[in-house]
Amino acid sequence: MVSIRPGWLTRWASDAPVRVGVSAAAWAVSDSLARGLLPRTAAQQAIASGVTAAAHYELAATAWATLQAAGTRPGGRPGVRANLTLAGVGLAAGGAMWAAARPAVERSLPAATTAAAGRLVAYAAIGGGAAALWDHVLHERIGLRPGLDTTLLPAVATGGAIVAISSVARRERGARYGRIAPERRTLSDVSPAGVAKATAIGAATAIGLAGAAAVEQLAARGLERMLGRLLRTDPGALGTLAAHAAILGTVAVAGGAGLSELTRRIQRRDDVVEPAYPEPPTSVHVSAGPASAMPFDSLGKEGRRFVLMALTAGDIEAVMGEPAIDPVRVVGGFESASDVDERARLTLADLEACGAYERSLICVGSPTGVGYLNYSLAEALEYLTRGDCAIVVPQYALVPSALALTRTTEAERLTRLVLAGIRRRIATLPADRRPRVVIVGESLGANVALDIAVDPDGRPYLPTLDELGVDAGLYLGVPFRTRLWNSWRTDPAAVDPDGRLTLLSQPADPPEPVATHLMVVHHDDPVNKYSFAMVVQPPWWLGPPEDRPPLVPRETAFRPITSFVLATVDLLNGMQSRPGTFVRRGHDYRIDLRLGLQQAFGLRCTPEQGEAIEVALRAREQEWATRRLVARTMDAARRRIAAQLAAWGQQVPAYIGRSEAVAE
Repeated sequence: MVSIRPGWLTRWASDAPVRVGVSAAAWAVSDSLARGLLPRTAAQQAIASGVTAAAHYELAATAWATLQAAGTRPGGRPGVRANLTLAGVGLAAGGAMWAAARPAVERSLPAATTAAAGRLVAYAAIGGGAAALWDHVLHERIGLRPGLDTTLLPAVATGGAIVAISSVARRERGARYGRIAPERRTLSDVSPAGVAKATAIGAATAIGLAGAAAVEQLAARGLERMLGRLLRTDPGALGTLAAHAAILGTVAVAGGAGLSELTRRIQRRDDVVEPAYPEPPTSVHVSAGPASAMPFDSLGKEGRRFVLMALTAGDIEAVMGEPAIDPVRVVGGFESASDVDERARLTLADLEACGAYERSLICVGSPTGVGYLNYSLAEALEYLTRGDCAIVVPQYALVPSALALTRTTEAERLTRLVLAGIRRRIATLPADRRPRVVIVGESLGANVALDIAVDPDGRPYLPTLDELGVDAGLYLGVPFRTRLWNSWRTDPAAVDPDGRLTLLSQPADPPEPVATHLMVVHHDDPVNKYSFAMVVQPPWWLGPPEDRPPLVPRETAFRPITSFVLATVDLLNGMQSRPGTFVRRGHDYRIDLRLGLQQAFGLRCTPEQGEAIEVALRAREQEWATRRLVARTMDAARRRIAAQLAAWGQQVPAYIGRSEAVAE
């Protein structure tokens, strides 16, 4: 056998922790190939594999280095036999940790963390033991000198064996429990070009993450040496801990500052008036219209779209074939007031000004973080009520939902204030003129809409909605972090003693109109099933294979870190959609809107009217998406022409037109 001797690289490859890390990385790559809730692209698979490989490399290498340090005298290095002993001790200790914590992992995060740590120690011990055996055979028995071919390649072979075992185990689980939805493969695209791109991305991701870890280690060692010079003594393990803690703190502070700046930039970007929506509405029944005191520029991008896209009585009559009236749309603009109480007051005043209390149904629409309420949801409600409805959207942020998670407490308070104000105003009306009040929410909006229902002690309690005057509710794609959802899933009777909260994966068709609180959650919706605790703790839906929800792969086993990374990729894929194309997949609930509204709120229409609504919803969504695309493209072209003419010292000719004109 020819040995390769490239200096420092040989020393790095001969290091036992490195070899253990390589074996663990291979194991992680194998597990990252398991099916998730939704298919992944080849590039996404490469990134997921790179992230999990780098993470397991660092953790396993550190775990084995810790075992070696704990079992060796200061300044010494363990030999082959000592490493085999350490491997046995590590395997026994890791197995004991896992076995002791395993019964409680699903209900206890500390137990799950202990089990995950035990599993990691055990696998590090297996990798360390394999490395020691390779050293014994190749170096002591055969007499080969250490090199890449006698250290790193055997580590890769060990990893390959683990990959083979893992793959066989996954196939056996699939044969034992059945392969659910076999058409949903791991990868959605396996073309040669896609695979080549994925390979490059995966390699770059793994190298980048490993490089970042190496930089962090070098920085920590530098800080440790500086601390030693300041103290004029070796700080030992405490100095190492202090150095890493300082770096971690610096990264955390920088990350927080970066996140705040990103939030501010996104919020400013959403304040830009779009070319397709340049002027305030002219209807007296919507916010920012002639009867409204709500400033147009306080509504954000989504709020401006919402009021300008309102249906008219004529639009509704053309679809329903019955007389209709103009519906009311009110948006409580996030930037109308910084104070929540004042924003609620302005929202309630706008409801009055726009004629909401002259309609028979008032719907409080809890928006997502950007202030968005599904346009198709609003239109479906307006069709079904023949325009005899008012929709109010109290905005609590103008940023994507992922950045608005910390604002849901404020959102719940705002929504309660608006509901309380509506109830007080309705109480002043004659009994025969009092409108029904319902609530809707999708995604983070559903989170807020459900979590306003709490008892005086702050515990989720659905009857609280009755006290706020809410007759029924529709909650689409309820997120994993919703307190009421999690409490209801574990103890329905405590949260909903009257049994009014219903969970369906899709509304009945034909609908069964009964006023209720209806949650519609797809079996493959990753927003509902995601969890930060999945880093170490198995989620409820990855429990015993035979008890898993439909569309959840039965052969996929939970793996700490790896399952979390795959769930994060699912989260991105679950929110993909095409204008005008409604499908029941992931976090896309457009196909369920009309039926869900009918079932939750007891609204009726003929089968022919229902079909006409579905056609109209798709056509309008595609039309508005096309209008926005054309307007943006034309406006960008106009601006480029204007800039070029300005550089030539010329004015823009009148025939080029204004950016606003392209939206007409």
